[in-house]
Amino acid sequence: MATSIKAVGLLQNLVVHTLPDGKSGVAAGGRRREGLNLLASEKEIDSEYLVPVKRVSDEVARLVSFIENDEHLAMHPAEQIYAFRDLSAQGMTPEQIGAQLGYGGRHVKRMLKLAGLAPELLAQLAKDEVTIEQCQALALENDPTRQLQVYENVKSAYGHTAPYLLKSAVTDREISLTSPDFEYVGRETYEAAGGIVREDLFSAEEGEGTADKVLIERLIQTKLTSLAVEIQQSEGWAWSQARSAPLRAWGDDTKHFQLSSVPEANFTTDEQQRLDELYATQAATETHDDEYAIQALIDEMESAAINREWTPDQKAECGVVVSFWGAEVNIQRGVRQIAPEREEDEQADRKKNTVITKKIEEPVDSISEPLLKKMSSERTLAVQAALMLQPQKAVAMMVWRLCSCVFDYGGMSASHPFDMKVTEHHTSLVSESPAGKTGKAWQTLMQEKARLQALLPEGWSKDFTTFFTLDGETMMSLMAFCTASSVYGVQTRTMGHTTRSYLDGVETAIGFDMRDWWTPTADNFLSMLSKQQIVNALNEAGRTGAAADAGKMKKKDAAEHAEHALAETRWVPEWMLPPATVKPVITDDVADADDHTAHAA
Repeated sequence: MATSIKAVGLLQNLVVHTLPDGKSGVAAGGRRREGLNLLASEKEIDSEYLVPVKRVSDEVARLVSFIENDEHLAMHPAEQIYAFRDLSAQGMTPEQIGAQLGYGGRHVKRMLKLAGLAPELLAQLAKDEVTIEQCQALALENDPTRQLQVYENVKSAYGHTAPYLLKSAVTDREISLTSPDFEYVGRETYEAAGGIVREDLFSAEEGEGTADKVLIERLIQTKLTSLAVEIQQSEGWAWSQARSAPLRAWGDDTKHFQLSSVPEANFTTDEQQRLDELYATQAATETHDDEYAIQALIDEMESAAINREWTPDQKAECGVVVSFWGAEVNIQRGVRQIAPEREEDEQADRKKNTVITKKIEEPVDSISEPLLKKMSSERTLAVQAALMLQPQKAVAMMVWRLCSCVFDYGGMSASHPFDMKVTEHHTSLVSESPAGKTGKAWQTLMQEKARLQALLPEGWSKDFTTFFTLDGETMMSLMAFCTASSVYGVQTRTMGHTTRSYLDGVETAIGFDMRDWWTPTADNFLSMLSKQQIVNALNEAGRTGAAADAGKMKKKDAAEHAEHALAETRWVPEWMLPPATVKPVITDDVADADDHTAHAA
């Protein structure tokens, strides 16, 4: 620098500010000042040499110094924290600081959050004795004293202070802001009750943070109690109760409560017409959001129709129980309370002839009810199509069903000679099925239906003797098609329980494989899962590498990624398979080894 100044002079002025003793401090141009001092010591310039300067205020001097230092060398995080803190103290917003210094506003907010760390921790950060990640974890706690306490406790307990351990220690009494419990209470209600939100500015996701778990649980109970009392008073039930989980038809709940059978919904003519319109609109929707919105209206109508079927006598004897479970409010009406003496009598009776069962969480329990109905409809259509293609087995099943009515004691007589009825559900199945009328199973069924309709004798519907003219092959095809069309295996969820699938036995008997009829895609299945469920599906299929990648993506991208990863597999969700079915899982490592072997061959 001295050589340059000697050759061509000082091309750029220094930036100075006035020090308390009246001297000028150099805020920008330190290397130029050093060059001038060197030239003066070598007698190349004298004390009369004029140096151009620009004098600025102390506040601007700090900003100029920071900008020049940052341009020359990436500043240490501790230096950024101190600099941002000083500028913020002058009244500048994070956005203004970032705009002037070339940083994003979110980065500035994060560093300002770290400015609230205990001075001891900031000193350790400046000496590189702690990392920025450790500081970010500790900054989730606002109290500097507890920050130090957490740091020392973790260090003492584990021998090291990994960021995830520090974060866990800070938030062990809290729940995520994205949890269903917090969302049900609402941030406004939580803060109005004195709750403090601990926002995680260092998360990659917006809106991350934690809240007081104990307070959230208390607010949920208060909200549920209010709702329970409102339902009790508006509908006329004898009593009401709020609790954390729904009543179960097994276990300790049966000692104190008895669940009544839910009455059938009876719709008026206008309501049925409205329902038909909603189902038709739902079938024509193109987005899942619209579909779920319409389903909510349908559920609301069905719930209202069921609720009005409860009788005054039932309401006088029973109550309503409200709970928050599975990310939604559960309302159980028609609940009877068991008196202590009655409980003792019933316990004695149960000991004589009772099978005690324990609820086991099944994979299907994590699937939403709308998706459950859709995929079991898809599965039902596929089983129908597969059974239709095996006429001998289809007819055997039909004859078995007839014999169970004729030869079994449960068979019932009737006033007319034919008492076997086949109910087909094609309209509802295809409207629920994600693939709809483009699905392979539906198209196979409809092609066969059109072929068989063309073979039916003229006037057949009014004269059963016309069927005497049909040949054996046509008769067999008709029996197979009608039997297959009677198959119905749509699953629902009632009182928190998923109904069993009656398709399991038929699938096993005919060697059915769902992947012959259905392939999981983003549109027909994967996008309807949560992101974690997509990751779980890939792991279940043995695509662990793809699962790890999907975990880093947004949900839409993860669904499309999973579609490609699963395309070459025979994977079907575990809850859509018969219990005895075991699908071989090929991991990414094994798949790679197979590819290498093939290439070598």
